[in-house]
Amino acid sequence: MDKYKLIRVKSKKQNGIVVTDAIIAIFLLFVGIITSLIGKISTEKYKIKINSQQISLATQIFEYVEKSSYEDVTQDKLIAYINEIDPGKISAGTSFDTLTTPNKVKVKVEKYTPTEEGEHLDLVKTVTISIENEFDNKTYKTEISRLKKASSQEVKKMLEK
Repeated sequence: MDKYKLIRVKSKKQNGIVVTDAIIAIFLLFVGIITSLIGKISTEKYKIKINSQQISLATQIFEYVEKSSYEDVTQDKLIAYINEIDPGKISAGTSFDTLTTPNKVKVKVEKYTPTEEGEHLDLVKTVTISIENEFDNKTYKTEISRLKKASSQEVKKMLEK
């Protein structure tokens, strides 16, 4: 045992948390929170972008409806117009089930019927546009309706018939 002398090293007792341990823990917590926030912000940013695109598309469709004559505002003509906008990204139909593009547009054009009974001229149509997108395994849908009324010239033509 003489050859090997045991050297005792006195170590300090660890009482509580060392300042560096606390700083490292706070730093790791901060990094985790920031990473989580960045992920949430990116997701919300994309949701806002989807909503903006949906509203922009609906506006474009309703501007077309406003420019069109009353007789030209039909379900088939609106579907044809929408399908020409951007065929790879936007498709339109009467049901979402048959549409395959990322932006799906459901079109519904109905004759507006007043609650009163009796015979009425076809002077007002209800145009409903539903736009659907999928992101992050969730479906985002925007639905907007608008009335299209016959102009005074179109009403005169209807009365002459």
